[in-house]
Formats: sequence, C-alpha cells, structure tokens
Amino acid sequence: MKVFEAIADAVVAHGVDTVFGLLGDANMFLVADLVHRHGVRFVAARNENAAVMMADGYARTTGRCAVATVTQGPGLAVAGAALTIARQARTPLVLIAGDTPPGDPLHVQHFDQQPYALATAGTFVPVAAGTAVRDVGLAFRAARELPGPVVLNVPIDLADEAVPPGPVGPAPVPPRAPRPLVPDPADVDALARRLRAAQRPVLLAGRGAESAAAAIRELADRSGALLATTLMAAGLFAGHPYDLGVAGGLSRPLTRRVLAGADLVVTFGAGLNRWTADHGALFPDAVVVSVDVDPAAIGARWPVTAGVLGDAGETARAVSAVLAPVRRPHWRSSDLSAELAVADPFAGLAVECTADRIDPRAFIRICAGRLPRERTTVVGVGHFGGWPNLLLDSAATDRSFVAPWEFGSIGVGLPFAVGAAVGRPDRPVVAFEGDGSLLTGLGELDTLARVGAPVLLVLLDDAAYGAEVRKLAPRGVDPELARFPERDLAAVARALGVPAWTVTDDAGAQAAFDEVLPLTGPAVLHVRVRPDVVQEKF
Repeated sequence: MKVFEAIADAVVAHGVDTVFGLLGDANMFLVADLVHRHGVRFVAARNENAAVMMADGYARTTGRCAVATVTQGPGLAVAGAALTIARQARTPLVLIAGDTPPGDPLHVQHFDQQPYALATAGTFVPVAAGTAVRDVGLAFRAARELPGPVVLNVPIDLADEAVPPGPVGPAPVPPRAPRPLVPDPADVDALARRLRAAQRPVLLAGRGAESAAAAIRELADRSGALLATTLMAAGLFAGHPYDLGVAGGLSRPLTRRVLAGADLVVTFGAGLNRWTADHGALFPDAVVVSVDVDPAAIGARWPVTAGVLGDAGETARAVSAVLAPVRRPHWRSSDLSAELAVADPFAGLAVECTADRIDPRAFIRICAGRLPRERTTVVGVGHFGGWPNLLLDSAATDRSFVAPWEFGSIGVGLPFAVGAAVGRPDRPVVAFEGDGSLLTGLGELDTLARVGAPVLLVLLDDAAYGAEVRKLAPRGVDPELARFPERDLAAVARALGVPAWTVTDDAGAQAAFDEVLPLTGPAVLHVRVRPDVVQEKF
C-alpha cells in the first residue's frame, strides 16, 4: 500500500463520502483512489478558492466535517481567502494539500506552505510515511474539536512511498457531545434580579442558542420580555406574538422603534458586535448582558454590562426557576402584538422601476411571494445583499441560512450555494449574488451545471461595485472607477450549461419564476436592477 492509499482509507474511515477540489500533480492519484476504490463523490471545482468555499458551505448546512483537496504551491495559495473565511467561521474542514518535495527548494511550485497555512487556516498537520493514518486522524480531530479548518500537508514524493500493510485502525469513535455548561448560581440570581427590575427587557438569541429556543421563549413569557434574534438565527421565534424579528443593522422599522425603548437586552449565544447593535443606535439606553459558553466572546466585539458563562438553554431554565412571573402590559401590549402580526416590510417603500431596470425592492417583493419557504438561502457579500437580508424572510433554523461574511470577501455566493446543495439535496438553494462578485469566479457556473443541483442563482446586477459607488460619490471621488459596462450574464450562464433568464421589470420577473419553479435543477435569474437605489445598512 502506498501513502496516498493509506490516506484515502483513513479519510473514508472518518465517514467522508464527498470531497471538493481541483486535480493537480500532487493530489490526482489520491482523488482517483477515493473515487474508484471507495466510491467517494468528487465535486470538481474550477478554482481552488471556490473548492474550499464549497466544502465550507457543505459543512455549514450539514454540520459534518468537510473535506477538500488542492495541489501543491499555487493550489494552496489560491485557497487562502476561503481558508480564512472558514477559520473565522470556525468551520470544521480538512484541506488535503499537496506539497513540493522537501529536498527541491528550486521546484517551480515551491513555497513555504506551513506559515501560509498557519496564517490562513490556522492549523497545519504534516504527513509522514510511517504515521499517515495517525496524521489524518489528528487533522480530523483538530478540525472537529477546535473547530476550524486544518491543512493536511502531503509532499508529492511522499504520496508514492510504501507503507507497511495492515488495518487502517478501528473505526473512529464519534466524540461525545460536551455536557452543557451550567452557569454559576450567583450569575443566575443576578440576571434574575435584572429581569425583575427592568421595565422593558428583550431576550436576543443568536445561532448558538438554536437548541435553546423553547427555554428562552419560556423565560421571555415568564419575565415579560420581548424576543428578537440575530440575522443568523432568523425565524427562531416565528409565531410568537412578541417576536420582534431580526435585531441589528438590518432591523425593520417597527423593530427599531421598539428596541430603541429597551432598558435591558440579554443575549444568548449571539455574536454581539457592531452590526447586531447597529453601532450603538439600536438599543442605546439598554443595559446589555451576554450569555455565552465562551468567556473570550463576552464583550469581545461590543461592550456589555455583565456576562454569564453558561449554556443558553441551561441558563434560561435556571433563571426561569428562580424568577417569579412578571407581567408587563405596558411592554407586552395587545397593540404591539397586533402591529407585529400585520407588519409588512415593504410598506412605505417608494418603489420605482425604470424602462430597462427593476427596482431591487420590487424584485425582492416578488421573491417573497414566489420562492419556496422550505429552502436554503445563501447571501453573498456586497451592497446587493442588503435587499434580501432586510426585506426577505429567510429562516435560519436547521442550518438553512448561509451568509459567509466573516472575511468580507466577495465572490462567495455561488460556491457556497453549490456546497450547500450537495450537502442538503433535500432542499432547493436560493443564492443571491452581485455581478461584480460573480465575475470573480465565473467558472463555477460550469461547476453548478455539472453538479446539476437545484440552485437558483439570483444575480442582482447594477453594473458596478455598488458598495464602492455608494462610498466614493459622497467624498467627491468619481464613482465611474467602480462602474463597468453591461454584460449579458444570462447568455454567459447558458453558454456554461445553466438555464438563465434576464429580468428588467415585474412582468419579466413573474414570467421567469413561472418557468423556473418548482426548482429541479440549476437556474440563473439575471436581474438588472436600478443602480441608484441605496441600501444604507447592507
């Protein structure tokens, strides 16, 4: 048995059945072995950065440790942005990277991969011939337990070395789920006192509190608090009469109005930061208490008055147990519940379309009525993302909302959508992307066509880098620097094998949805939107 075969055996022993990547000299025989001997599905991307993003999207929607592979030198170098995104998102991901022979520093593809991997992924595991199986295990353990991406480094000359025959080893034992972190009783009592004394409390849940939704809802009812979520936990309290919806820069007008009066905000499993607090404008007079399992996260990105170290569910239940029921008819009023029940995100918007471009808000209003409710929603990075995030109700429960904004990198929407579709084929994927973003990774339209998954790519095209146009003009700088000629991106998509429609008005949007839905395969809606409609909170 050769080293690459031992690596393949070990990877499969860790439960891997799907690998994303690009073939090259240093990984092609490993991929061939995974596919032909083990039946692993290989999703071949057109760019290494996109391949790792696809693996990241797969991990985020499945909860599994994802695997990608790239070749030596430029293969790893190109994947740097995607590895950084995964590191900041703490995505469990193993990237099997080839490397040039250690004894050949003049190799045309040589560069020092270890410091690069540490600067991007954050964790580097070198493979040795005698310990290849153990090294694979170390990489998977690190990816799952840290969690985060790991570069498993395999020099090209090592891959063909022989290893002693023998079993790969026992099947890996899934790590036990850690016991929920129980909060200190003194912290529980202090939080209960704050809730008892507050006049206008709000419980704000993030993605880390998804499993605690029922306990937080019960605490809100007991304490007379209102409920809200971060964008990453949208829909967690759907159906509750006092659910304010998303709190943050993308809060809707009614939510903003109510949160402005809060005097206590308790966050549970939420990445409290400048966006969640909208730079201090959202709940300016509130005492903020953060409940989190990570002590380093409490107050790290936004100042808090106090912190409670504990699991969200355990903490909510513990506080409920010591808190006598509190009624707050002035805060939880029938008028407020009635307003929330009929709140319309499109009310009051002065929507205007031109002869050849649709108002993005008009298009999102059509999306709200036509898109399947059971879907995975992916929103890329850029000015265009403000519209679906603000106006479209996209549930984030059950890993159905993916917003890979951690590094602020454009070009993420399409590859993350492909990975999400591969990971959760039971749900169609709707991905929102901008023209500038798509053009950084146009080749992945070919990947989408080959994968054939039900992905609707909604391309909101303003023929510009919209964020830069919005920022340049007020400073007196010519925004033409960030504008580009119009291109027929629907024709490009069709040339690469993806059915596509161009939308410029309401009627065209409705007609396109008539043809696209129900979604059974890949499709692109090239939506030419008005470039002068600005979303300040994107």
